[in-house]
Amino acid sequence: MITTLKRSLFLLTGLLIASCSEEDEKLSVASEEAPLVANLDINRVALDQTNPGNPAVTVSWSEAVYSMPTPIKYVIQFAANQNFETSVNATTTSLEEATLSMSAVNNAVNDLGFVPFEWQQAYIRVQSSIGTLDSEIQYSEPIGIMVYPYFSYPYDDYYLVGAATAPGWSNDNNNPVLFRDAFNENLYRYTGRFNQDFFKILDQRGSWVPQYGVEGGNLKLRPTEDQPDPPSIESTRAGYRTLTVNLANNTFSFKEVENVPDAFSSVTVTGNAGGDVALTALAFDPHIWYVRSTPLETGSITFSANGMSYGGATEFSGVAEVDGGSIPVPVKDDYEIWFNDITGEYVMIPLNFSK
Repeated sequence: MITTLKRSLFLLTGLLIASCSEEDEKLSVASEEAPLVANLDINRVALDQTNPGNPAVTVSWSEAVYSMPTPIKYVIQFAANQNFETSVNATTTSLEEATLSMSAVNNAVNDLGFVPFEWQQAYIRVQSSIGTLDSEIQYSEPIGIMVYPYFSYPYDDYYLVGAATAPGWSNDNNNPVLFRDAFNENLYRYTGRFNQDFFKILDQRGSWVPQYGVEGGNLKLRPTEDQPDPPSIESTRAGYRTLTVNLANNTFSFKEVENVPDAFSSVTVTGNAGGDVALTALAFDPHIWYVRSTPLETGSITFSANGMSYGGATEFSGVAEVDGGSIPVPVKDDYEIWFNDITGEYVMIPLNFSK
């Protein structure tokens, strides 16, 4: 099918805009006729992390025309350069206009690897296609826009609750975090002491939803209060066990810890990201160490314990090893930090950027 794309026009309007002195950006879109060129009234958008749902940019264009009447799908794409070798889809619509929120634009440029809190050049284009297989794809010419992204913590953290675990059935009692795999964001583990009893997994401390219970041998999500409360997960024996949770398929398993070493006498966070900070061991389980909030600068940290330095290469979560290097701290913030002295696993949650 031969297709033609009518002359198109972008109109970008940012609701949070810094003043700019550069010449107005211009955009042309390929067509069978001479392209229509338009002036834009902005070329900079500062993204506001305090109001992530607020509108940031509105993109509008004229309707693409195909040789036969057909529903058309439009995709707004972002890229770090004009050739769009790597692009990120920000939104999809059947209309000729879309308003992107602060978080939608921020997520798009974060996925492209943009550095938080710096002005950087981004490019926007609109892709049109027809049919469920995205046939007859056409692109507008890209237009440049400067964006100032904020940091977006990309992970979900989960917490234990229930009589089998340290906090009992209190959903806001320093509930210990599950340790997320550094290379699989759906995989979580917790190696520690369990009672022979029942528990659940919380998405947020202080709230009973979302939560995971069990149904038919797999994890069962209760997303909202109006949904039925699933049965609790059972720890069938007391002792040190490794709970493994895979949220990609809602499976979980237990494995016994055969040889439990002596707990560390102390654990301290040290490094150029902040001063020395002593962690506290859970009374329920002296192998689980934490600090609920400590300020860190951009830089790196290690865990100091038993006269040795434990480090790793992955930010936010991973496994620390003796002389394993420095753990990167990519953004300045107050962090909640957890460390497991049996496995070396750690979790670092930037409190002002997480849910």
